[in-house]
Formats: sequence, structure tokens, C-alpha cells
Amino acid sequence: MFSHAVQHNVNSYELWLMYINSRLRFDDRLDAYNDALSMLCQMTADTDNELKDRSAFILDIFLQMIYFLCMSGNVEKAVYRIYGILPTACPDCPGDRLLADAISCLTVSDRCIFWISCLYVSIYKKLPEEICDQLEFPKDLPRVLVWHPVELRVDNRSKVAELLKCAVDKMAVDINETVKNGDPSYLTLAQFLAVSHISCLAAIEGFQSSVDMLVKYMKEYPRCPNILLISARLYRKYGMCPGLKGFDELLMDWPKDVQGVQFLWNQYVEHALADNIELAEKVLTRWFEEYGKEGDVSRRADVGAMEVSNEVCEEQSLASTLEVSSGPSASEDQVYWLLNLSLYRMLESNLQEAQFAVDKALKLAQGESYEHCLREHVAVHTLERPSSCTDTQARATLSLISGYIADHRNLPTRELLSRRFIQNVKKHKLRLLIDDTIGPASADSSLINSVLEVCYGPSLLPEQIELKYLVDFVESVMEILPANYRLALAVGTFVVKHYSGADPTSMGTRFWASSVLINAIFRAVPVAPESVWIEGANLLEKLQASEIVKRFHQQATSVYPFSFKLWHAYLTACKVSGSNTESIAEAARQRGIELNVVTP
Repeated sequence: MFSHAVQHNVNSYELWLMYINSRLRFDDRLDAYNDALSMLCQMTADTDNELKDRSAFILDIFLQMIYFLCMSGNVEKAVYRIYGILPTACPDCPGDRLLADAISCLTVSDRCIFWISCLYVSIYKKLPEEICDQLEFPKDLPRVLVWHPVELRVDNRSKVAELLKCAVDKMAVDINETVKNGDPSYLTLAQFLAVSHISCLAAIEGFQSSVDMLVKYMKEYPRCPNILLISARLYRKYGMCPGLKGFDELLMDWPKDVQGVQFLWNQYVEHALADNIELAEKVLTRWFEEYGKEGDVSRRADVGAMEVSNEVCEEQSLASTLEVSSGPSASEDQVYWLLNLSLYRMLESNLQEAQFAVDKALKLAQGESYEHCLREHVAVHTLERPSSCTDTQARATLSLISGYIADHRNLPTRELLSRRFIQNVKKHKLRLLIDDTIGPASADSSLINSVLEVCYGPSLLPEQIELKYLVDFVESVMEILPANYRLALAVGTFVVKHYSGADPTSMGTRFWASSVLINAIFRAVPVAPESVWIEGANLLEKLQASEIVKRFHQQATSVYPFSFKLWHAYLTACKVSGSNTESIAEAARQRGIELNVVTP
């Protein structure tokens, strides 16, 4: 049926996705990806929206194909396809023509994601987690990509270096075109490309190569804060190095009338706070002497007007809150000036004024500054909690989260690419019926999890908390975000650590944690990444839910039928429980995955 559908609707991303997912043999699915890419590249696109849609469809199909090859144990095939687009590739390389056509159909932003993803796969043999989380969605440039140092063979390093140069050269041409066309997005693209280039060089070639490239980009983009921050961090870590500048020199060189200086001061303080409190105090004192006494942020901003008194302020009324929230967007400098003021007030032990300043900053923050501001807001407001009462802590955290959930900025609407067809349904009632039947995409939990991380660290949960408070807290958060599988995994890890006994309380707690984990993963739309299913299966085994583990593995291998790791984990679990392994090995073999059924 799907084969017939795509033959008659060659430009339908939704049908191609269903057709691909219906192919249950490795070669058939790989062919389906290639056919989908080939047909979508021929899709006519005249308007800007059509061009963006075509680009989003092609990029997503390509990334899903790479994801499929990596998880099935065929990452070398993915890398071979990627290297086929290099100028030095042999003419008959299968990746050459098709991927070249695909690149030509992408928007500049999507091309940047394409090249960065290809580089990451060629180095680490997997897609970045930040990209995996966006599969089936329109892609945004990741805010942060971590490029861990890695040892590559000489031949691999030369290929990666060639791919990196090719990507940077082509993106430089694309960015120059966006400048000529007057597109303001070129700054974001240039910054992302530069930071990725520097970080990638540091990972594969070492410190000196990355510093040389950093100095080059500093000259090219002298007012790009994120590039300058790399210089300041390296300067603090390694000391004097030709071309590098520390925070003091960067602040001295920054023009007074150019936005960005408050961000640099903020980052200077935060880096000092990490390991040198005395330095942080000196930096804040310097900042206050130069900027803090001004009190009126609007003197340095073109948009927005807001005065923050240096005197103790009174409680805000609801009217004043709405007035600030609905006003014109604030400049970045306004927001970071308020954050710096909040830090200075904390230095003075004046928590009330510190909270007032960070409250103002959060209401004004937009775009990239918002998540940073949110984390600062949490940190300041958690200072007043009594550390001895876990119940009070949990309630205070839940109160904060409830307040953040009410802010539309914390739960951004994400539209699945596979739901775009609904836009063409003209009858309103029919559209509502389709919406109600298939349901929306799961709300993004990342910002709320970042709040928990500020409060409790990477575990997302307090180290010690009474069981009843743990259950109430987790259930309350999961009620707001039922597909928050990151929190569910954290709950499983916590329970494995603290409730491993054979007593009824421990057994009941493990069962509860298992149900929280399974419900969160199963309710995710689109499906949770492969790594989440793998970690979930591992936790369920530790939670001693043997029968549940078997059914979970059955579901996992149906969601990701070509995942070598999931099939291997399923086989191992059956070996441990004494279940039949031959049928599992045969099912995996039908997907092109060979498993060893012999118990060592």
C-alpha cells in the first residue's frame, strides 16, 4: 500500500516516512531512504515557504538515514557515503551525486547542520544527541556541541581534516551570499560555524591548531562574544599565548556604544566564581563602579525602557508584571546588566534586591539569553531555601517549575514535519478531528530539566529525600510533562541506588519507578531516541522487573528494528532469564543483524 502511495505522491514527505518505516529488511530500508531523497530533491519549490519545507524534509530524511546506518552497526557505510561528496572522491562513489543534489536543495542554515552532522559522524561514529532530539522536527542550530578529544588513525584524521576544510569553505561561500542578500541570520551562522570549526580542530588536532584558527576568527569577527569567550577561557587555562586575549583585555577593547559588553562582564564573573571567589568579588566591584551606579538601563539601549532603583524595592503588583512582560523586547545588554546587578547584590548579601533584579531580567529576556537567565533566576531563588528540610525544598522547586510552565517561553510549540499535511485540510472540524486523533508532539522538557539541574545537579533529584516527598514531587512534575523521559531515567537511577532491598517498601518503589519510566518513554511523540530505550532497558533490569523487561525489549525492537544494541540487550536479557534465544536471534537476522546465541 505504501509503495503504491509514494509512486503516486512522490513529493509527500509524510508518505515517504511511512514507506521507509514499513521496510523491514536492511537493504529495502536503505533503498527506501535513497528513493525518498532522490524524489524529494526533484520537488518543485517556488516560494520561500516551499523552499524551507523541501529543505526540512530532505535534511530530516538524510539524518534519519545516517541514524539508521549508525544504529544498525553500519556506520562505516554512512562515513563512506559522506566522504563521497568530497572533491577527491572517486567518480563512482554512491554518495557523490545524490548527496550533492540534496545539499543544493537545503537552506543555508540546514546546510550548516548537514555539514556539522557529517563531521560529527565521521569523528565519533554517531549523530550528535542534540540532532537526534530534533529528528522529525524542523532543525535548529544546536546552541552547544561538545567535541571531545579523540585519537584518530592517520588516514582517518586526514579524511576528517579534508571534510572539515570542504565544509568550512562551502559554508563560507554560503554565508557570504546571505550577507549580500541582507539576511541578518548570517551572524548566527558565522558564529556557530566558527565555534564548531575551532572546537573540531581542538578535538582532532590539538590545542595549537585550534588556537591558530581562533585567532583568525577573532580578527574576522572581532565583536562575536562566543568566539571571544573561547579566547578568554583558554587564556585563563593556559596563560600567555600569541593572539589570545583574556577577559580584561577584551573588556578594555570593547567599544562602549556596542552591545555585548554586559554579557562579557557576566561571563567573566561566572568563570571567576567557578574557582576563585576573591577574583569574582573584585570583578563585580569593578563592574559596579563602572556600570552599576547608572541605575537606568534605558540609557544604554535603543529599545525598551526600564529603571531599576538601587534602593530596596517593594513587591511588584500584577499590573506592573504584565506591563513589563508585554512591553517591547529588551536588548541583550539590558538583560545581562540586570543579571550582573543581581550578582553584585548577592555579593552584598542583599538577597531581596538580587531577586528583584533577576526577576526583571527574566521578564525581559528573549531568544538565546532566556535559558541562561532562567538558570540564574533559579539559582538566586533557591538561595533562600532551608537546606535541612527536603519537603520544603521539593515544594519550593515545584512552585518554581509551576511558575515557569505558565510562561509560554518555557514550553515552545514544536510542529512535527509529518503533521504538515494538516495545513492543507480546509475543513476546520476535520482538522480538529485529525488533531484529536493523532495528538500533538510532546512538550519540550529541556528547560524544566535545566531548572532541576540547577537545583540538584546532573541527577535532577535531591541526594536525600523521603519517599513520600519523592513520589509527590515526581508525580506532580510528570503530570505537567508526562513524556519527560530524562526525569524518568533520573528517577530510575535514584531508586536503584536507594531502594535495592527485598522489603515491601523497596519492591513497591521499584515497581513505581518502572511504571514512571515506561510511561514516559512510551508517551513520547515522536519516539524517544535509541539511547533512551537502551538506558531504560538497563535500568529496568536493575529495578528487577524481569517480565516487564522482556515486554519492554519487544516494544523497543519494534520501534527500532535495526538497532544492534537493542537486539543485543534483548538477547542478553533472555539468556539471563533462561528464555528462548533462537527466535530473537532469527528476528534480528531478518533485519540483517547477526547475534551470538552461544552462552560463553
